[in-house]
Amino acid sequence: MLEEISRDSGASQRKLSERLGVALGVTNACLKKMVNKGYIKIKGINHKRISYYLTPDGFSEKTRLTYHFLEYTVHYYIDLKKNLSEKLEFISKQGVKRVVFYGAGDVMEVAYVTIGGTGLELIGIIDDFKCEGGNKIFGFEIKGLEGIKELNPDAIVVTSIRYKDKIIDKINSKPELSKIPVFNF
Repeated sequence: MLEEISRDSGASQRKLSERLGVALGVTNACLKKMVNKGYIKIKGINHKRISYYLTPDGFSEKTRLTYHFLEYTVHYYIDLKKNLSEKLEFISKQGVKRVVFYGAGDVMEVAYVTIGGTGLELIGIIDDFKCEGGNKIFGFEIKGLEGIKELNPDAIVVTSIRYKDKIIDKINSKPELSKIPVFNF
């Protein structure tokens, strides 16, 4: 909310709600709370033409929150890389050589960077949502579920945290994929 107000002080509550993806009532309550804490000031000619401005305390709070978000993000990726590295080493020790990643998001990108030196070879990337239109990442054309059989990997590595269970259910629903080991994080 502080970021949106700093970008556009003249945005209406409705516009702020749309940008943040929250209900109008939630936006109103947040604005009131931030006014009470001294983070923003409201200026306006009438109830239809109102502007919101960050106070010095608001700028300080925005900076503090940004710092903590960046700190969290850096630690998250450090921990994720460590976890992925350990898991990929484990998979390699199982005699697996050729793998496909299933899920083309942030986790997959970190796994791609981490796979080097593990003895594993990435032969393809699978993603149900990004497989249309010839999308490519890291030189691989992103394929749909049917691409697994075509690629014939030694194992499938699920590289999605959010959709992990759905992906595993999809794989398990295909009898032709039942002999391929599936690893997830």
